[in-house]
Amino acid sequence: MNERSSDMEHDRVCPASHAGHLDSLIRRLIQSPKRITDRFIGEGDTVIDIGCGPGFFSCPMVRMVGHCGNVIAIDLQEEMLSILREKADKEGLSSIIEPRKAELDTLNIGCRVEADFALAFYVMHELPDIETALHEIYEALLPGARMLIAEPTMHVSEREFDETCRLADVAGFVLVEKPHILFSRSVVLEKMS
Repeated sequence: MNERSSDMEHDRVCPASHAGHLDSLIRRLIQSPKRITDRFIGEGDTVIDIGCGPGFFSCPMVRMVGHCGNVIAIDLQEEMLSILREKADKEGLSSIIEPRKAELDTLNIGCRVEADFALAFYVMHELPDIETALHEIYEALLPGARMLIAEPTMHVSEREFDETCRLADVAGFVLVEKPHILFSRSVVLEKMS
């Protein structure tokens, strides 16, 4: 991924001090994790949550994959991963969530992952190199697996979102649908066999 100064990265990434805003009752009512992701996830699945933050999606997805599944929760900020670990411990979910710290040049998904679903919710615009990230996600998914990308309309223009979709196509993804998610530009992609 492209190298950028830590000041630039700090400006691009939602800080851990805003974790409470990312995981609130109001947000759960507007953007219910279960409603948004349930149709993509089955019991025993391996799921990747890119930019997991405090676990707004990760913890509900753990309940969907069950004890035989796995949720790989990736974030650039160790502070966010600490909040996620604490939340997972309190909810008895820590054995199913696998927190991983991303670096500026890699999401740190790992080469042995065979995931059934990937979620990138309000995070692609924060990544220093979207193209590299999409290739890394593509390689971690099983053939036929899907990925949901959602970006906030207030931060990401239609042109910017279209560029992300174009880069997903370059990575090998096929656009399956454009679901309606409030306040979002969203797309479901599939890794073809």
